Amino acid sequence: MQITRVVCPTSKYSIKCPDITKKEGITVHNTYNDASAMSEVSYMLGRPDKVSFHVAVDDYRVVEGLDFNRSCYAAGDGRYGFGNAKTINIEICYSKSGGERFTNAEKLCAEYIAYLLKKYGWGIEKVGTHQMRSRKYCPHRTLDLGWQRFLNLIKMYLNNQTPVINNVKNDGSDVLMKTYQNGSTTEVVYSDSNCTNRIGSLNPREKCDCFGIFNNRAMVRYKVDGSNNYKIGFCKWLGGVKKVWQSQRFVLQLSYNITFL
Repeated sequence: MQITRVVCPTSKYSIKCPDITKKEGITVHNTYNDASAMSEVSYMLGRPDKVSFHVAVDDYRVVEGLDFNRSCYAAGDGRYGFGNAKTINIEICYSKSGGERFTNAEKLCAEYIAYLLKKYGWGIEKVGTHQMRSRKYCPHRTLDLGWQRFLNLIKMYLNNQTPVINNVKNDGSDVLMKTYQNGSTTEVVYSDSNCTNRIGSLNPREKCDCFGIFNNRAMVRYKVDGSNNYKIGFCKWLGGVKKVWQSQRFVLQLSYNITFL
């Protein structure tokens, strides 16, 4: 299990994670989107509004976007509600279309939750849904497939396997965000690196932020219709990304692997 930690800038604490709180459990969500975990977290941190969560999990990686000692705005029960203030909020990716990617994301999320339960000394009763916090039907696809089924999957990891952390990089590494200017033609932006779901496009000569190349696709963040809202997605081109001309510090990432024996 690969875990990547993305640091939220302190300047955004007021709209993303305003309070220091002690956690007493976990709240599970489905993203209702088909983007990767890194895309979901990057988009969440880039939005200028009170929408946030602690973790996103896709079919191969866990991305932690907010410190667990801080609150968030995910569970719909207000700034001081139990879900937002006192639980770790986790989003399972690829829930819009479902299929194999979502199934694998669910499995990885169950494995990760088992790891957290062991880490904090909690039992399975500490795991709840968004619906339990504020009545919204979420995690919708997980609920459709059966909540007890998902809890049983977590129990499998809890009862049969022991987590071991290895390959820890304690000092982390600085990730460079580069500014790219599109060429003379429109560039389509997709929600996933397979480039199957179009979510927008870059206009000719439009500038955007580039986070790097993932699965042989460029991951970019761009403004929507000139507003202060952003979208995160993937583009097919690679040549232009290698020639970007301006860079700046964006986030600090700490990556480590967890194996189960």
